[in-house]
Amino acid sequence: MKYAKATATLALVLLVSGCSQAKEEKRAFDIPDSLCGTPVSAELLSPVLPASGEKIAEERKPGHGYLDCTVSVDGTSVLTAGWSWWKKGTRTVNVAGSQWGVKLDEHVSEDGTYTYADKGGVSRVTCPDPSVPIRKTEGELFAQIFISNNGRPDEAVMEKLIRAYAKGVSESPECVQK
Repeated sequence: MKYAKATATLALVLLVSGCSQAKEEKRAFDIPDSLCGTPVSAELLSPVLPASGEKIAEERKPGHGYLDCTVSVDGTSVLTAGWSWWKKGTRTVNVAGSQWGVKLDEHVSEDGTYTYADKGGVSRVTCPDPSVPIRKTEGELFAQIFISNNGRPDEAVMEKLIRAYAKGVSESPECVQK
């Protein structure tokens, strides 16, 4: 019995000392002040990005009437962001429903312009002077952000992040012709 207690005590001491010596990983990358080329506060991006990692990168895939962008840390996707034109009258929850596995109808703004959850958000974008004039009468622009399994979900941050991203898109060349 003494041997069992001594072994258990030793195991506990080793476990505790091993935990206290565990090195906490930290971010080696700087948080950008934009999301996929659109100005967004680093303070809003930081909470949804991994707490550790060496390198952050974006892969942008622009197309006719849309932008898809994947943000990765150390080669692993952490979130996707982008914007796309939809038929006039489309609701934000319909756009949100286009993302597989994400249900974004829990928190919908009173005016219906945005919806969000812990892993994503969609917002209608005010687009005063679209790059393609016919879109002003026939389409609506929506911004989207979705966090993958390697990002960090945060409902309160996502509401602010999707609204800030949509505002940035509304001031982009897609919406403001110079």
